[in-house]
Amino acid sequence: MDYVEEIKQLGEQILFKSKLEIPDDIENIVIAGMGGSGIAGRIFKEIYNKKPVITVDNYDIPEFVNNRTLFIAISYSGNTEETITALRKARIKGAIIKAITSGGKLGKEVDDSIIIPKGLQPRSAIGYLTVPLLRGAGFKGGDFEEAAKYVKKIDEKTNEYEEIAEDIWKGRKTPVIFGTPPFSELAYRWKTQFNENSKIISYWSYFPELNHNDTMALENDYRKEQFYFFVLNSKFADKKIQDRIRITSDLCKVNFKMIEGEGDSIISQLFTLIHKGDYISYYVARKRDIDPRDVSIIEKLKKELEKSDINK
Repeated sequence: MDYVEEIKQLGEQILFKSKLEIPDDIENIVIAGMGGSGIAGRIFKEIYNKKPVITVDNYDIPEFVNNRTLFIAISYSGNTEETITALRKARIKGAIIKAITSGGKLGKEVDDSIIIPKGLQPRSAIGYLTVPLLRGAGFKGGDFEEAAKYVKKIDEKTNEYEEIAEDIWKGRKTPVIFGTPPFSELAYRWKTQFNENSKIISYWSYFPELNHNDTMALENDYRKEQFYFFVLNSKFADKKIQDRIRITSDLCKVNFKMIEGEGDSIISQLFTLIHKGDYISYYVARKRDIDPRDVSIIEKLKKELEKSDINK
């Protein structure tokens, strides 16, 4: 199966019915996850505001974790060592433990697990990993149905995204992705998709924060012509954010490629923005004649770490 077939599965993944229940009496939520699994927690943290949410992308957990903490471990394989280590520390502190995984050690260790289908790259399982959190947050079924409709519509015509990939590849451009609230973290998702799918370095930031630092580089960087600038925009971005995008472009003389979310709901805007980035990074890989699935260097790194542990 060509990797594009994994990308096209997103429309069906969005309709995944499982829901991760969030207890009413918790004080906070900690979500542990790495890489393609970890992005689900980043997305959830930005659009959920009923309880404090902290994401963990290392071996440790916050000191405040206790028996009023909901600790959610997310690992597609179920074997991610950082996530499992953090999970075990949270269990010692008495946290309420839940998980989203396709199995592995995590599926065995956590009784309250949502088990998702196997056989995908973790980054291609973004729907399965994220939807249970969003349903648990109270988003309604109709929002997911709308999102699936618009995502499948994107699948029908991808010429625009292939043309963008052609521009990046021919110009040997470095993608620079700027997000906008409430989807700032999607710029990070795009960045990692260029890393893993296209095998190229990329950079991300977001409005309005970037106006307090990146703006100086946007005006003066001597390599400006080497970058391809994206702005991920949505109907939910505040008018002041739209003003910042326009004024930044004018003052710094930078042309932003605006990528717009589609649909009326947050869920539809979210997943359509994800989907467009997935296609662009896939087509860059195709232009480079490389396999977007290949993560062999990461697997080699894991084996070297295992050897290091054995030799200690």
